[in-house]
Amino acid sequence: PSLHDQLFVALDTLGGLPNEVQNAVSEQLIAGLSLLLGQHRSAIRSSTEWKITYGLLRATIAHPAASKQTLELLATLINDESLPVDAVEGLVMVLNDIAALAGAAVEKKRTPHHNPTRSPLIERGCTAVDLLFKCCKFVPRIAATPSGQAQGWNKYALPILISLSHQSVNPCRDVRHTAIVFFQRTLMGPQIMHGGGTEQIVVAFHQTVFPLIQDLLDPGVYAHDPLPGGMSETRLRASGLLCRGFLYYLDPLSSEPETLTTLWLDVLELVEQLMMADTRSQLYEAVPESLKNVLLVMQASARPTLKIDQKKCSGGGN
Repeated sequence: PSLHDQLFVALDTLGGLPNEVQNAVSEQLIAGLSLLLGQHRSAIRSSTEWKITYGLLRATIAHPAASKQTLELLATLINDESLPVDAVEGLVMVLNDIAALAGAAVEKKRTPHHNPTRSPLIERGCTAVDLLFKCCKFVPRIAATPSGQAQGWNKYALPILISLSHQSVNPCRDVRHTAIVFFQRTLMGPQIMHGGGTEQIVVAFHQTVFPLIQDLLDPGVYAHDPLPGGMSETRLRASGLLCRGFLYYLDPLSSEPETLTTLWLDVLELVEQLMMADTRSQLYEAVPESLKNVLLVMQASARPTLKIDQKKCSGGGN
């Protein structure tokens, strides 16, 4: 076998070691991976080889010193103008896992959810979410490549949205609030829909926005941070994201009236569930106001396919 093949057989063998062994050699692993990705990245030629590489990167994220280097290495990859589409999914996965570790730590220690002197683990979680947001900048470039066009928007853009949506219910308040801000910016940014269209807008809502609202309605998720400024605040932010996101894509969705109407009815259903989740909270008053703003914009733009629904909603809000 060639030297290239021997390298990835060796890396695959390292990936199969027990977790405790991988953790013990995390600093050596990240040193080797930094050399591979920094000076010999062209050696990674296939999706399988990227998976092996990211699998080893994931093995370093629980180690305090190695995980810091891992984040720096991932930031370098994001800025790499030649990063291929095969590298995106694994990159997002490692960042997602780093952010999730912060939530797991908060759950395990049951310490206060907001701490002005954030622990290094939470700091790394917030940095990982920030890097997830920065991934958006390579979406237009990848969308224009032959491999990006061949593999499709779901391969290089959707994973970013899904990860930010998942982290928007992270048990760690700092990570969660950072994620939902970046999720909204990404969803309504100019980059994420490159290479997509109406179909991708619907996919984005059904796989990222709607699941976020449904998760926040789950009493088990709410119990992760029931204190003032916790999940109640996240619900409030998510309700605004739901309405503003729908308005943002109102024009492109209008080219397909049936799709627009179906999505609107889904939005209405979730808005109602949010409003009734806690009739004593600020959300109960804020949701109807957000909905009125949506209705005003829709009426001003004269969406004929939604007139019946608008009358029903207006009547229900009086």
